[in-house]
Parts: sequence; structure tokens; C-alpha cells
Amino acid sequence: MDKKTLHGMWNYFLMLESDLDNTSRYIEPLNQENVYSFEFAKILILACTEVEAVFKAICHEIDDSQTAGDIRKYKSIILGRYPKIVNTKVSAKRLGRDIYPFAGWDRGPLLWWNGYNDVKHNRESNFTKATYINAVSALSALYILVFYLSKITGIEFKDYASQYFDSEYANGFFLHNSGKPLPDYET
Repeated sequence: MDKKTLHGMWNYFLMLESDLDNTSRYIEPLNQENVYSFEFAKILILACTEVEAVFKAICHEIDDSQTAGDIRKYKSIILGRYPKIVNTKVSAKRLGRDIYPFAGWDRGPLLWWNGYNDVKHNRESNFTKATYINAVSALSALYILVFYLSKITGIEFKDYASQYFDSEYANGFFLHNSGKPLPDYET
């Protein structure tokens, strides 16, 4: 992993974040988390595609001989090394609440990932899963995963910040003052 690749992943996150923020011109997310649309389908699919790319990169950093290729393999490798990722939280400013994108992954599937697969493979029957909450959950997962990849590789960011999300982990990576360490890096 090089700095340019990681920065590209972060810039892709920022582009998707901007798309999500633009949806607030049309819906108020508060109390409408299950509203669905083609725009949320697009964000969900693009965010999860990038999540998969970051899953692969993290798995490669953990063990470059691993050939991860599906969510079960990513889960096994990532939770094997970073089991506390399930405790990570992100505050979605526009939604006004915390999201735990990996909550329950140690016990079962990720609901937003299942929604993504359902929309991707059979949109006509599963369009109602192209929701705001699935899109924001997938994007918050990408946000956390980029932090993990940054920490794993030792590639730091100094001048990037999210407009849509806050987290207690961001300060340590993106600003000069220290923030809370990621759960798997707490002493």
C-alpha cells in the first residue's frame, strides 16, 4: 500500500460523502432512515464496492499470502486481527446519532452489506433496501476502514476532514491533536 493509493481511497470516500450530503436537499434523514431511492442505491453500491477494495487491502496488509474474495473471508481475516472493530462508532451529523457500522459482525452478517447484495443482484425485488440508513452505514464503514488502513500502514493524513461524519478516532489521524485510538489499538 502506498500513500497515493490510500489518499485515492480517502478522496473516493469524500466524493461519495458529498453525494450523500446532497440528498439532504430532497429528504430530511431524521425519522426517515428507511426512505429508499435510486440515489441511495447508487451510493450504497459504490460505497460497498469501495468497502470491498479496502477489505482486500486490509487483508493483504495482515497477510499478503491471503487471497480474500468474499465477505466471509474478509470477516475471518479482519476479525481475527481486529476483533474490536465491531465497537467502532461514527456520528452522522445530519442524522444526529451514532452509527456502529460493524456492530454484530462477530455474531452474524452486516445488515447494510446484505442490503447492498440484495440491491445489486435483484434491484427490482429488493429496491426497498436501497435506503438512506444502508447508504449511510456503508459509507460510515468505509470511513472507519480507511482509518484502520491508515493505522495499519502507518500512512497518516494531516489535512483531510469529513463533512458528514465525526468520530472520536479522527483527531489522531487527521489533525495534530490526539484523538481516541481505534478500539483495536487501545492500550
